Amino acid sequence: MPHVKNRIIALSSIFCALVLLALASGVPSGVPVPAGPEDGECFTVLVGKNASADGSVVVAHNEDDRGDIVVNLRKIAPRDYGAPQKADLGKGGFHETDGKTAGFLWIEATTQEFADSFINEHGVLITSDSCPSRVSAEDYTDGGIGWMLRRLVAEKATSARDAVRIAGELVEKYGYRASGRTYSIADKNEAWLLALLRGRRWCAQRVPDDEVAVIPNHFTIRAIRPDDPDHFMGSRDIVEYAKTNGWCDEAKDGPFDFKKAFERPSTRDPAADGNALRHWRGLSLIAGKTWELGRDYPFSVKPAKKVTAEALMAILRDHYEGTEYDATDGYKTGTPNRTKFRTICTSSTINAFVVSLGAKRPEPLSVAIWLAMGKPDTTVFLPLYYGVGSLPAGAGFGPDTHDYGILYKQHFEDAEVKAAKDNLLNTKVLALERAAEADYGPMHETLEKELFPTEKAFIAARPKFEKELAALYAKDKAKAQKKLDEYIAAAFTKVSQLTEKLLAKTSGQ
Repeated sequence: MPHVKNRIIALSSIFCALVLLALASGVPSGVPVPAGPEDGECFTVLVGKNASADGSVVVAHNEDDRGDIVVNLRKIAPRDYGAPQKADLGKGGFHETDGKTAGFLWIEATTQEFADSFINEHGVLITSDSCPSRVSAEDYTDGGIGWMLRRLVAEKATSARDAVRIAGELVEKYGYRASGRTYSIADKNEAWLLALLRGRRWCAQRVPDDEVAVIPNHFTIRAIRPDDPDHFMGSRDIVEYAKTNGWCDEAKDGPFDFKKAFERPSTRDPAADGNALRHWRGLSLIAGKTWELGRDYPFSVKPAKKVTAEALMAILRDHYEGTEYDATDGYKTGTPNRTKFRTICTSSTINAFVVSLGAKRPEPLSVAIWLAMGKPDTTVFLPLYYGVGSLPAGAGFGPDTHDYGILYKQHFEDAEVKAAKDNLLNTKVLALERAAEADYGPMHETLEKELFPTEKAFIAARPKFEKELAALYAKDKAKAQKKLDEYIAAAFTKVSQLTEKLLAKTSGQ
């Protein structure tokens, strides 16, 4: 019945077109952007400076997204345009700036509106986790703000506290157009969680210096204290807003709880709720204690011991190994990234990082980064520093000169990036990831023997390298810069070559 088949094809085409139209948002006219799901994306750990092993504020993050995405690393130089500039907010609105932008390192997920991470020249980091809210009413000016919020923060903020203030002002001015989201914002002194609701309301809480916060994809801010501006910021009417909408009844429910008031309600069993399960696991690994699985967890906890970068890498790779939620019996039954339980490292994880901000390291080592250019259970964390002069070959594609129009267009219309992707490390890492997922148990053993020792060597060598570079930097900054660039380039080259070797081995070449 060819006519029936043709009608099905036609209806499918119409449906796909409507879906694409509905998903397009936050981009210049005519550029479609597939929006990612707002439930179950990303995972972050924020470590206060007195809770970390090296005295730094530390941020660990898994970026989770779906689609044909290129993980593209860029370092954009600071720029003074010499005149005010208008930044396109994507839905008809424009935000005017003074024309001065800070430089920033950009961990880009092409085509995505809510997936990029930034670290700027002042050591301010911003990344995010989707946190669906119960707010459905839209309250926008000129289409609201989405993708450009974190970019504008990266371009302007001189501290984490300044970044929270800037983001709050932008949300109040334009209205936030996602359902809800928690931004993790940090510098060498402070770590903040900034919770945004659809529209113009927001709330931010500082992570205590001696504690650690774990963020899956639900809100984690609980009680708020507006009279304590050192630890809290936000919309003045946030409690009244919840009461007006019937989401808070202090007489019945007790003191105001941001999470309970604004989080999208879930009727799922906690074990089937990837957010509850990942929150439980992260807190358990940090605090060294067994928590009851549920949804009632504290904003932050004291760690069982000082937190290291290696411990955070292990958390970002975690699939509940050794617990009752290990669904593959130690990888005997297949990949742990696609089971009935949503794990911390999962099938949609596209990159991961651990960033140590500040401590006592001199420039250009003050922002020390471990970056995985793919899913961290099938690739290594590469050593990187914000102070790198030029990124290694294969790290990313695109200009390093700030240009609002070009950067926006290349991000959402990523044809230029994809034309160059055969030379990018991310492409090789993804190919090895696919091979590992197809035969996870044996491939995991291969990676443990032939790939991950390189990461262990990077970790072991870092203290000596930093000591030597700091001494050289004190005497000759130009030579220190050259040494740093060569060190990072050599690490990227080594991992690229190892990845190619393993790919050839898995394909029988």
